[in-house]
Amino acid sequence: MDLNLDINRGKKDIIGMAFFALAFIIFFYMIITPLDQLILHIDEYFTLTLVNFPVSDIISITSMDVHPPLYYLILKFAVKVLGFIGISSNNLYAVRLVSILPYALILVISYLKIKDEYGWLTAGLFALSIGLMSEFFTHFLIARMYSWAILFLLIAFIYTRDIFTKGDIKSWAIVTVASVLCAYTHYFAAMSAACLYLIIIFYVVTKKKDQIKNLGISIAAAVIMYSPWIMTLINQVTAVHNSYWIPEVDFDLTVQSLGYFAHGADSFIAVVAILLMAVIGYLYVKQLKEKYTMDNFYILTGLGVYVGTILLAIIISVAFKPILVVRYLMPAAAVFWLAVSILIGKIEDKKTFMYAFALIALLLVAGAGHMISTNITAYDEGIAKEDAFNQIMQNSNSALVLTKPNTIMYFLDYSDRIDTYCFNHSYVFGENMDRVHKIFDFNDISEDNLTSFVANDTKDVYIITWGDLDLDSSINKTKIWDDRGIEISKLTATEPVSEETEEEYY
Repeated sequence: MDLNLDINRGKKDIIGMAFFALAFIIFFYMIITPLDQLILHIDEYFTLTLVNFPVSDIISITSMDVHPPLYYLILKFAVKVLGFIGISSNNLYAVRLVSILPYALILVISYLKIKDEYGWLTAGLFALSIGLMSEFFTHFLIARMYSWAILFLLIAFIYTRDIFTKGDIKSWAIVTVASVLCAYTHYFAAMSAACLYLIIIFYVVTKKKDQIKNLGISIAAAVIMYSPWIMTLINQVTAVHNSYWIPEVDFDLTVQSLGYFAHGADSFIAVVAILLMAVIGYLYVKQLKEKYTMDNFYILTGLGVYVGTILLAIIISVAFKPILVVRYLMPAAAVFWLAVSILIGKIEDKKTFMYAFALIALLLVAGAGHMISTNITAYDEGIAKEDAFNQIMQNSNSALVLTKPNTIMYFLDYSDRIDTYCFNHSYVFGENMDRVHKIFDFNDISEDNLTSFVANDTKDVYIITWGDLDLDSSINKTKIWDDRGIEISKLTATEPVSEETEEEYY
């Protein structure tokens, strides 16, 4: 037995345990952070409104959106369970816990499976990386589908190795189901799962032909399980083709995407991260004594899922319609970090390991700084949102007007706390307005009657707009908050309304 090798492994275990302890501290901080009490992303308003609908409505509403429904169904089930112990769906902290749960499950998987297969260093580095790097921390808090998409894609990737090594039914079943769950959670996770399947197909056809039957069964089962949503997906693709907000792909966005595993927005840091990873890859290849091993192919599989997702998104963006948003790469970035963590754990040469570890440590320190900075910004923005709504809610004589269908679906959750009025629409995200009335307590108002409503001085009127809205010249609009095109404003009349107009309104 090589004593020096044993000593190196012992040191790696100590480092890995320390990293895992830090990851657990991050998880604990997720549970107690003041960010849990604040809206961190504008789309969370949509989540909080949607979860109030029955399951059948959730499915039909998401079919009119651009995301699949699984996360919302998970959240609906969770708030139902919490409701039995008196916690309402309006409790933002409870909703946060549903998003944090995948990180807890990833820590469990890291301890029970990744540690057993690759050692403490890989398990600890991986667990810490997806707590510190890029935008992982924030998106494990946000009441959206990203954390669940990360979990499902990681499960598919982790058990892909068992397909490579064992080819047992259990592994095929887990990879198949997890991949379908990806597709029901987020379409970019579905693209990443498709990239993973392409690599599995390549491996089976070239290295393990005895698994072709299982591969065929897996693909057929995946298609059958996803078939209920295929027509909806086609309709959503058509809607995206006609109109969507995502900008064209350019060089800067491509660089940001390639470096997204380390940083969420800065192109310079992305370039530095890419170069550092290239150096680590070179150091690893340099120490290899064999041209091909299973673990080397598996590491390349993880890197291939990340790069393949970006390439596929760029191809679709150029040929069809822009779809590339860097945060959508989060699930693939998690797979990337697991592959890198395995790579680092496989380096046995002491000198090579020290160089590679120093570069990784540099990225982790930069990631910690970015996470802290991002959290401060998110807190400040969250407080600004909360202050804007508190200004309305603390005024017992206030009224909130919601205009377009998207503002209604985003902010109707406030109707139980604010006297709310919605512009007359026959349907909102495919839901008949009469149906919406049965779930939320709000009043109808026509756009034509807005002027007389504002002129009635018995209420302080606030309005939420998304996009342009032509207001009568007799109305003053004072903006109190805006975020990504959404504005909350206070409306006041410049001219007194006649008694005849008041009577007409009432």
